[in-house]
Amino acid sequence: MNASWFADVIASANETLTDRRLFFRHAAWLMILGAVLRFAYLFRVGLAPHPSEAYNVAAAFATRGELADAWGPGTGPTAHLSPGMPLLVGEVYRWFGVGTPAAEFALACISLAFVYVSILALNAAFERLGMAPIARFGAIALLCLLPLNIFLEMRKFRQWEGALAAAGIAVCLARCLKMDGDQRRPSWLDLGMLAFGASVLSLFSEAGALACYGIIGWLALRRRGWLGLIATAAVSAALISALSYPWALRNEAVFGEKVWTRTAFGFNFAVGFHERAISPADPRKVYFDRMGELSPFFNPPALAALQNAGGEVAYSRLWTARTEAWIGEHPLAALKIAARHIWELYMQPRWMWWPDQGPVAIRVALLQAFTVLGFAGLATGLACRDWRYIYVAAALVLPILSYILGQPLDRYRYPVNALLIFLAADLISRAARFASNRRRTTRQTGDYPVALFVDGLREGTAGRFRSGRKAGGA
Repeated sequence: MNASWFADVIASANETLTDRRLFFRHAAWLMILGAVLRFAYLFRVGLAPHPSEAYNVAAAFATRGELADAWGPGTGPTAHLSPGMPLLVGEVYRWFGVGTPAAEFALACISLAFVYVSILALNAAFERLGMAPIARFGAIALLCLLPLNIFLEMRKFRQWEGALAAAGIAVCLARCLKMDGDQRRPSWLDLGMLAFGASVLSLFSEAGALACYGIIGWLALRRRGWLGLIATAAVSAALISALSYPWALRNEAVFGEKVWTRTAFGFNFAVGFHERAISPADPRKVYFDRMGELSPFFNPPALAALQNAGGEVAYSRLWTARTEAWIGEHPLAALKIAARHIWELYMQPRWMWWPDQGPVAIRVALLQAFTVLGFAGLATGLACRDWRYIYVAAALVLPILSYILGQPLDRYRYPVNALLIFLAADLISRAARFASNRRRTTRQTGDYPVALFVDGLREGTAGRFRSGRKAGGA
C-alpha cells in the first residue's frame, strides 16, 4: 500500500516535470538555494585568496603583464600552468585589485557560473538520452544542495580551471548528443566549430580538451564515417597547433625553446612515481614529503635546484628522465602505483579530504557511492546497446587519463563529479522503472524476473532512444 502510494507520487511528479517550463522554474529555485548555501559558506570562511602557484601567476600578470612568479615573488617567467586561467584571473585582478574582497567575490561568481553551466548542460545531455525528468531533477537537487566539493567550487576554482573544464566538457557532450539526434547529419562547419571550441579549452585545461576531442571524434565517426573522423582529427590538430603557437613562441623567447603545453610534467611525474609510493602506510604524509622535496613552491632548496638545473624546462626534463629510469627498473611497482592512481582519481579516499571541509566520513561515503552507481549506470546504458553512452564514457574516462601519471588530487576529479551523479540518478531511475514494471507484469502474466529484466531493458532502451530523438537540446 505504502510502496504503491509512493510510486504514484513519483509518477505524478515525473508527469508534472515533463513540462519543461515547470521543470526549469523548479530547477531555478534549486540553483538559487544552492548559490545561497555556497555564498554563506564563502562568507563564513572568508574571501582571502587561497595561496597557490595559480594565484601567484595571475597576480604577476595583473601587476606586470607577465606570466611569472609561480614559485613566489621574483622567481621569474613560468610555463608551469596553461595560460588561460592566469590570463582570465589576472584580468579580474586588474579591474578589482589583486586578492581584494571585490576581486575574490567576482571570481567566486565566475566559478559558480561555470558550475551551473555544467549542471544545465548535463541536464540537456541526459534529456537527450531519455532520462526521466524526475531523475534529472533529483540530480540537479543533489548537485545544488549537497555540494560535496564546496571548498573547490568557492575557493580553489577562483584561480584553478576545474569548474571551467567541467562546463566545457558538459557543453560539448550536450551539443554532440543534440547533433547526433538531429535528422540531418552535422556539417563540416559544425564539426569544425566543435573542434575549435575544444582547442580553445586546451588553453585552460588539456584534460578537458582531451575529453571533448573524444566526444567529437565519436560524433564524427557515427554521423560522417571514417572520413569524417580523419578529417575532424586533422582539423583539430591544425587548430590546436595554431592556437598554441603564440604560447610556444612566448616560451621560446623566455626559455630558449618552444614549450607547447606546460613545464609541469616532469615535476608531477616524479611526485606520482617513486619508491615510497608503492605501498604507502600514510599516503598523505608520503605525498607532502615528496612535494617538500620537489616543489619549488613549498621548499626553497627545491627552488634552488630548479634554478641550478637551468630553469623550469630543464628541471622538468631532469625529473622526467629520473622517473622513467626508476620505472624501467621497477615496472611492476609502477603498474601498481598507476592502478592505485586510477582508484584514487575516481574514489577519492579519505586522506585527500581536509578535516575543515565538513564531516569527512559522510562525504567520502557519498562520493564513493555516486562513483559506483555512476559507473554502473554507464555500464547499463552500454549493455542496452545504446551507443550514445560512448559519448558519456569519453567524458567520464578521457579527462582522467593524463592524471594517472601524477599523484591524483581532489580537484583533478571534479570535472567528472556531476556526470557521475547524473549517471547514478539515471541508474536509479531505470531500476525504479524496472521494479514497477516487474510488479505489474508479474501480477498479470506470472513471467520470470530474469525474462522481465531483459525485456524491460530492451523496451526501455528503444523508448529512451526514440524520446532522445525528439527531446530538446542544449
